[in-house]
Amino acid sequence: MAVDCGHAISSVVPLSNQDLQALVEQARSDRQRPDAIGSAASAAHQDRAQDAVEHTLESALTHIMQLDPLALESVLSEAAVAMPRQAFLQSVIVPLFVRIGELWRSGNLKIVSEHMASAIVRSMLWDMLRALEIAETAPRLVVATPVGHWHEFGALIAALAASESGWRALYFGPNLPSEEIVYAVKKCDAAALTLSIGHCLNDKRLPLELLKIRRAVGRRMPIFIGGDGVVSVRQTAAEINAVVVDDLTAFRDQLERFMREASDKQH
Repeated sequence: MAVDCGHAISSVVPLSNQDLQALVEQARSDRQRPDAIGSAASAAHQDRAQDAVEHTLESALTHIMQLDPLALESVLSEAAVAMPRQAFLQSVIVPLFVRIGELWRSGNLKIVSEHMASAIVRSMLWDMLRALEIAETAPRLVVATPVGHWHEFGALIAALAASESGWRALYFGPNLPSEEIVYAVKKCDAAALTLSIGHCLNDKRLPLELLKIRRAVGRRMPIFIGGDGVVSVRQTAAEINAVVVDDLTAFRDQLERFMREASDKQH
């Protein structure tokens, strides 16, 4: 066994059984150590990354509570530079507004603080979207929030995520009636449409708006629907053959799948 572990025969012949066993055990330990060290290092790295995210969130919330827009912008900008864009959106921006919503509903956050945070983050996301360089030949995706839905962070985040997957995402603002959304889809020659439902209300107009959109764009146009309020229209989404996405990863998977299928059809 000591020879199998890489020791020369001449070096092991004089050794006692106890010494031979010690060599074998040392070899086993040496083989296992790199993996153990690698696993420990990976776990430590993940812990540090999670700690950094939590620190960013706590710092951001502190600056929001203190009405300090410059400090909020600074801490979010540092995180945006340090992290891949997808991770920044999914691990920082989305959880940040979940926490803001929880604090506001519990009465622990002023409306003015929420408005300040919204203004800072909206500006950051718009700047990110405008700075992207996407090929002119990239498929176009119209991103919208339906009429009555003013929360636009989901739409901006969806547009950025789509751009990461090679789409030219076109976002024209919140609260758009169905006829305006359809006009944008046709005018821009979009290959797909994404609708962000930012809140869950007893909105009787929304199912009808979705039905109007489907009739106008045709059955073949892919429609993706996501956001906190999507639970209220799941049945309608099924009726219009829309794809409901529950998070950014699922959204990007669906977009990339569509692009692969479109490419396969062309070839």
